[in-house]
Amino acid sequence: MVAWIGSQTVPLPAAIEQVAKLLAKSRCPVFSIESDVHGSRSLIALAERVGATYDHVNGRDLLHEVALHTDIGGFFATATEVRRRADLIIIVGDIAAAHHDLLLSLASTTADLSSSSRRRWLQIKGKAPAAASEPLRRLKAIEVGSSDFPIDAVLGSLRAVLAGRKTSAPLANIDAFLSEMASARFPVFVFSHLNDPASLAMLQGMLADINRARRATALFLPCDDDAWGMVLASTWMTGFPPRTGFSTGSPIHDPWLCDIERMIADKEADMHLWVSERDEARLPKRSRVPTVALVRSERPAAGALVTVRIGKAGLDHDGVVYSSRIGTLRSVAATAPSALPSIHSIVGQLEQALQAEGLPS
Repeated sequence: MVAWIGSQTVPLPAAIEQVAKLLAKSRCPVFSIESDVHGSRSLIALAERVGATYDHVNGRDLLHEVALHTDIGGFFATATEVRRRADLIIIVGDIAAAHHDLLLSLASTTADLSSSSRRRWLQIKGKAPAAASEPLRRLKAIEVGSSDFPIDAVLGSLRAVLAGRKTSAPLANIDAFLSEMASARFPVFVFSHLNDPASLAMLQGMLADINRARRATALFLPCDDDAWGMVLASTWMTGFPPRTGFSTGSPIHDPWLCDIERMIADKEADMHLWVSERDEARLPKRSRVPTVALVRSERPAAGALVTVRIGKAGLDHDGVVYSSRIGTLRSVAATAPSALPSIHSIVGQLEQALQAEGLPS
């Protein structure tokens, strides 16, 4: 079974027709998206056609990572460049577990474009860091910082010390940090969890200071590669990251105005299309907004007017995803091909059904 209206099993075309009717009569639809690049592109194109606002399913978490690029900017490299050039890697804060294998792979190689015969490791830590996982302990990184200060204060102190200024904050292993930075030919700061603007600003400010005299850069590892793939798709299609809407006919990016949770809570939205390819995904708590769910569940989603069961890119069908390991998109082949429809195919059928509802293409 792949489609339900309420709790009633229906043929897929009937569910598609019902969704098209809801979209056609909606005056302020909102889309929550969690898909591969093909699915995201299809849904963003559909949002433009029906004047919807869209965001990632975990938009609140993604917002901070997006702000790093939109509000601060900075120096960035890909993992491939880091692997070939970095003779000193400085981990900043905690790194998402999904990227531990990448760090271990960097530890097992040497920089072939550097004269250094080995790669050295430091880790900058601040107040109340999470316990280091076993994979990261294997890096044997020298810990720099202080458990008495938040990480933005630690980064600020390190920036001041590198610039030759005095600070009142005592930091552990500060001499080792200065020595390694002085001898490094291409230091790289790796981070993935810096969700406060002050830390990001301090880190990029330190990189700007260093780059006045020599090279240094940062490797940003998003918490969720699939979510970052949607950010890239949104940016190349509209010029903006998620939290973008087409209510005026043109894309408008506004993190507050296009906050879907807020729009639903403030009763601005009148229809919610919720899409997730992940098995563990769960719809947000029930609201009075008519909801359509495209999910992998074998049962109708609680509270949804229409539920369509979909396949997953890389499992049920081929797809395209972002990979931090190579710093760009990569194709993923289906490992267990099935007849479950892809989001791309569902959206294609919706596009045709909308024509029958009188909505111009």
